[in-house]
Formats: sequence, structure tokens, C-alpha cells
Amino acid sequence: MKPDPSKLRQQTREHEEHALHQAQQKQTALEFAAAEEMIRHDAAHTPVPPQIAERLNESLAREPKPAVSWWRRLFSRGQ
Repeated sequence: MKPDPSKLRQQTREHEEHALHQAQQKQTALEFAAAEEMIRHDAAHTPVPPQIAERLNESLAREPKPAVSWWRRLFSRGQ
């Protein structure tokens, strides 16, 4: 009895897809020395959604300006 050719094609296709998936995983595997490196890499490769970026910019615009440092105030009075 001969095996069904369509099943053989399907099994071959599944095997190829599995091999491709494993190859992609190997290519994307990265090793980081510290958690900070991983976070920086992720931040550099993850786009911020436009709605989030807009809300963040609005929030930052509402933040009060930092006070002038004491030493700048001290030295600016003499001028």
C-alpha cells in the first residue's frame, strides 16, 4: 500500500516550517550582560504608539520647570 502523496507533502511542509521557525529563533537570540542592556535594546527596537507619545509629550509639557540652583542664584546676583 502506497502512502498518500498529499499527506507526505503536508508532513514535509510542516517539517520545513518547523526548521525555519527554529532557525529564526537562533538568529534572534541575544545575550545581555545586564538587565539594563536588555531594556535599552528593547526600547530601541520597540516603536512607541503615537497616542502614547502624544500623551507623554503633553504630560511633560505640564511639568514645572526645575528651580535655578542655589549657586547660580548666588553668582548671578553680583552681575
